[in-house]
Amino acid sequence: MKRLFSFLLLTILILTGCSEPLERGKQVRPFTFIDQDGAPFGTEQLNGTPWIADFAFTSCTTICPTLTSEMANLQKLLKEEGLDVEFVSFSVDSEVDNPAVLKKYIANFTDDESNWHLLTGYSQQELEAFAREEFQTFVLKHKASTQVVHGTNFYLMDSEGYIMKEYNFSNETYRDELLKDMKRIK
Repeated sequence: MKRLFSFLLLTILILTGCSEPLERGKQVRPFTFIDQDGAPFGTEQLNGTPWIADFAFTSCTTICPTLTSEMANLQKLLKEEGLDVEFVSFSVDSEVDNPAVLKKYIANFTDDESNWHLLTGYSQQELEAFAREEFQTFVLKHKASTQVVHGTNFYLMDSEGYIMKEYNFSNETYRDELLKDMKRIK
C-alpha cells in the first residue's frame, strides 16, 4: 500500500510539474517605432497577441543573418502549428536601417511579412537604453566601427507584453522548448 501511495504521489507531482505555468518576467514599457513599411508599430498593435522579439541589423557581417534566418524558421514552424504570434526584430543600427533597407533585408528571409515587423525610428542612445532597461540585454555601437555588438537571444512575450522566457538560438533544443512554452501561454 505504501508503494502504491508513493507511486501515485510521484505521478501527481510529475504531472503537475509539467503543466506549471511559465513565470512572468518584466513587462516591457509601451513603445511605438517605425516598421519596414514606414508605419508606426508597437505595443498597441501587439496587445492581445503573444510575440517573439530579437535584436539584429542589416549590415551585420557575423551572426545576424543566422539569427534572422532562425526567426524565419520560427515563423514557419509556428504558422504550421496554427499558433497566432507576432515577430518583432529591433534594429540595433537605426542610422543605417531605415524602412526601405529593412524591407529589402526581410525579403531575403520570408515571403510573409504579415506578422513580422522589423523596427527602427529611434536614436542609437534610445535603443541602447531600451534594450538594457526592457530586455536586460546589451547593444553597443562604437563610432569607429560599422558593426554593432548586441545580445542574440529570442524573447518570448505574452499577450500583455511580459517577458516569459528567453532562448539562446544556438541551443539545439530551443525550438522544441519555445514551441512547448508557446502552447503553454496561449
